[in-house]
Amino acid sequence: MGTALLTGPLSLWAGMGVGALSSNTIRAALPALLLVLVLPPLAVVVMEAWVGRRRGGGPMRPGRAMGLALGAQGVMVVGAIGMNASARRLGDAALLTLVQAVVLPVVVTWALKARARARGAAWTASGVGLLVLLSLPGGAEAGCPERTSWPTKDWPSGALAPEHASALHAFEQYAFTRQEPAGERKGIRTDGVVIIHRGRLVYERYAPGWAAHRRHLGWSMSKSVTNALTGLAVARGALALEDSICKYVKASRESACAIQVRHLLEFASGLDWQEGYEDGPLQTSSVLAMLYGEGRADMVSFITSHVQRDVPGTSWEYSSGDTTLLAAVVGSAMRPQQAEGWEWKLLFEPVGVSSAVWERDAKGVLVGSSLMYATPRDWAKLGFLFLNDGCWEGQRLLPEGWVARSTTVAEPLRKKRLYWDAGDVQGWQFWLNRPVPGFQEERPWPHVPEDAYAMRGHWGQSVTLIPSLDVVVVRMADDREPGAFNLDAFLAKALALVEETP
Repeated sequence: MGTALLTGPLSLWAGMGVGALSSNTIRAALPALLLVLVLPPLAVVVMEAWVGRRRGGGPMRPGRAMGLALGAQGVMVVGAIGMNASARRLGDAALLTLVQAVVLPVVVTWALKARARARGAAWTASGVGLLVLLSLPGGAEAGCPERTSWPTKDWPSGALAPEHASALHAFEQYAFTRQEPAGERKGIRTDGVVIIHRGRLVYERYAPGWAAHRRHLGWSMSKSVTNALTGLAVARGALALEDSICKYVKASRESACAIQVRHLLEFASGLDWQEGYEDGPLQTSSVLAMLYGEGRADMVSFITSHVQRDVPGTSWEYSSGDTTLLAAVVGSAMRPQQAEGWEWKLLFEPVGVSSAVWERDAKGVLVGSSLMYATPRDWAKLGFLFLNDGCWEGQRLLPEGWVARSTTVAEPLRKKRLYWDAGDVQGWQFWLNRPVPGFQEERPWPHVPEDAYAMRGHWGQSVTLIPSLDVVVVRMADDREPGAFNLDAFLAKALALVEETP
């Protein structure tokens, strides 16, 4: 048993070390797989045979023992793969090591026909190992996508295929041709584009005055990051989706206590909120008053002072008030267990986002709806976290199933929609490319795969994620002319750059 406990981790470590020399996923996995299959069974057979001879045991059958041990190890490895176990996760590696420490000594001792006393010792050791295994609180954490490299420090570089030269010209003509005079801010005004394909930076370009190191305001892309903060809080048990907001913040109106965390994620608070921008009446805009007027001093108080128009959960309305209130609830829920700045420690630092700046109101609440800044490459990292099911470097940051639920059409949207425009299909703080029978029969972006979803912000900001193509497309912009930019056309041209790229 001790031999198995020692050789299991050693074979994993050695295999991963050799595999890291290859950039090919299959070749990178083979060394660890082969060493784990062969080394522990071989070591256990040799050790058991040596102990048996020293104790004067009967005839040895090492060939049979090795065959059975390899078979048992093969079953265990296949089972681990079937459960999405990963050698990079400590819990998975420890669990596999413990299981093989229980099984291999039993199989080998029996096959070698060791003496009764030795056989009894092996069974006793195996029983102890099994009890330890059964006493563990749970198996390996939910499986995370495997990648040969992660952009924690920086994005690994890739290249577009040479045959995509005409597609590149068409894309740049669309995205980067500025309409003169520039002072009028007409037409499409792209500040920067980053395209990530299969985990590599394959395209990056900036308009004059912008560069890779410059932070860009994401506007409402901040909402999707607030979704991530909520997932972190749920994962740590700091709050539940069914909790009333009044468990964490003081509301101006008692009626607001009927609002739950889930309702804020779904834009379903039911508050009589006016999401009007500079192209509408400024005096009636709730969001402008929150960001720049009377609400900036205490956003929670301002948001919850709005009249309760609908029962929470029964109607959908896009609301920066809902998301900022959500950020306040999450911040309050995390405060007892985390120091100030936990958002950086638990989210930004693990994924290598070093440029993030996020404004707060006068009470210290993150403006979760609107005011986060980051470089385009760092915005891409935040998108990459969701593209990888909330995992980073084999570690799960967001709860299992969180990304799937976040990218499912919000149920209140199907019930009642206020101030809704065609194409507004929302999940939990993400824009979706899903048809919704009954009111949205076509995909919002018909030339893009249906599994696409996006962070989107005012004046043309977007981080679009397409899991089926393993693509992240970031666009930072300053579009001021309504209707000038078309996200579907932009994405279709961007995806043409990576078609059939190895």
